Amino acid sequence: MSEAPVEVGTEDVRAAPRRTGVKHFDVIGSLTAIFISAVSLYVAIEHGKTERDLVAANVWPFPREILSNGYDNKGTIAIGVSNGGVGPAKIRSFELSYDGHPVASGLDLLRRCCGLGSTPAAVKSQLPNGIRYSIADETVLRPAEYNPVLRVERSATAPDVPDRLGVVLAKVSFRVCYCSVLDQCWLSNLKNTRPEPVRECRAPEHPYDPNGR
Repeated sequence: MSEAPVEVGTEDVRAAPRRTGVKHFDVIGSLTAIFISAVSLYVAIEHGKTERDLVAANVWPFPREILSNGYDNKGTIAIGVSNGGVGPAKIRSFELSYDGHPVASGLDLLRRCCGLGSTPAAVKSQLPNGIRYSIADETVLRPAEYNPVLRVERSATAPDVPDRLGVVLAKVSFRVCYCSVLDQCWLSNLKNTRPEPVRECRAPEHPYDPNGR
C-alpha cells in the first residue's frame, strides 16, 4: 500500500492532494473541485434566502381600510384600518384624507364632508349619540384585528351628519406606513394589493389626531 503524499513546510507537515501524474487530469480535477464548491456555496446562499422568505411570509402583515356604513347592528359608520395578514402589523404612521385633502381629526373630517358645526353645542345637537375615537399610529394590529379610528352612531332625531358621511365614504382615503415584526416596512393606501416597500417609516406629513378639534 502506498503512503499518502505529504507536503513539508518550515513549521508543519500536512497532507498533499493526490496527483495522477498526468498534468491535464490534475488541472481538470482541481477545476471540478472548485466548480463543485462554487455550486455548493450558491445552493447554500439560495437556501438561506428561501428560508428568510418563508419566515417573512409567516409574519406578513396586510393592513386594509375600514369604510363601513353598517359597522354594527346600530348602523354605526366606521372609518379605520384592519389587518388581513398572517402577522402583526406595526402601524408607524397614519394619515387620512377627504376628497384628496388631508384632514387633521375626525371632527375636521365631519366639518369638511358633512356640515358639522364648529362649536361644542353644535356638535352635541348634530351628533346626540356622540362619536368614538381610536388611535392608529404607533399601534400594533394583530391578524384579523380591526381598529376603527372614527365611529359615528346614527340618530333618529339628528340623522343629517351620519347620513351624509355614509354617502361620501368613497371619498375618504388613507396613507399608512407599517412594518412587520422583522422590520420590513411598506407604504400603503390600504386599497391595492401592492404596497410600496420602504426602508423605514418617516413621520407623517399630515398627522391625524383622533382627539383633535
